[in-house]
Amino acid sequence: MLGKLIKHELRGSGRTMLPFILVSLFFSVMAGLSIRGLERQQDYGWFTVVFGIVIFLFVAGLMAVCIMSIVVVINRFRQNLLGDEGYLMFTLPVSVDEHIWSKLIVSFIWFAATFLTCMLAMVLMLVCNVDQFEVNWTEVGYVFSELGRALKNFGILHIVGYCLELLVMAFGSAGVTCLTFYCAMAIGYSFSNRKVLMSILAFIGIDILFTVLQSSVVMLLNNIPGVERFMENLDLSRVSAAGSVHIVLLGWILYLVVYAAVLYIPTRLLLKKKLNLP
Repeated sequence: MLGKLIKHELRGSGRTMLPFILVSLFFSVMAGLSIRGLERQQDYGWFTVVFGIVIFLFVAGLMAVCIMSIVVVINRFRQNLLGDEGYLMFTLPVSVDEHIWSKLIVSFIWFAATFLTCMLAMVLMLVCNVDQFEVNWTEVGYVFSELGRALKNFGILHIVGYCLELLVMAFGSAGVTCLTFYCAMAIGYSFSNRKVLMSILAFIGIDILFTVLQSSVVMLLNNIPGVERFMENLDLSRVSAAGSVHIVLLGWILYLVVYAAVLYIPTRLLLKKKLNLP
């Protein structure tokens, strides 16, 4: 059933996201062509204005895609689960966890699509002018061969491990971002009146609470007897540079997991026990 929820969510959110993505890619091509045309112009008067407008639309398009990815995350959760559609969604033979996870997975897909769109837009703009660059392919081949040799010496398993850890970190960061909005809305919409205002206040309160908690935990750890001595006695000299990076990445993943769990639990409980549909 989770797969059907994801499919339904992709279809619904795609109606909003896909036009923005396509428009931003269109303006990236137009920006590349305008740069190409600017190079060939002798009279820059009128063409400079056109060039400025196209570049502005290109930047605005990329910003719009980034903003809309956040807006879609918020709006789809609010409409599907906290709005009028909630009466239908919560009658389906689907658990609250599946509802939340479908939103998280689709949100991560659109965050990834937004990132890839920005990268592809830059590439398309450069491709439109690739013939104007003088490229020494011998040097490029040499650089790639040296890079491949360095990666091989570093260790393929380490590289694969870093990629997987960064992917988990990306999903965790996206999950924390989404769950912060979800938790705030779940709190705000549990009230009978002024739900949007209460959601905004809840979002601000969550941000302040976590800031205070993080500072308190650091201070508490520093004051616990034996922690400082343990850190002094901890011998990291035996850990390689590659291993140290794994430790940092895994530590950050653990932090994101704890952060997400603290946000997930109240969101789930509020949707299950304190749901107050209009």
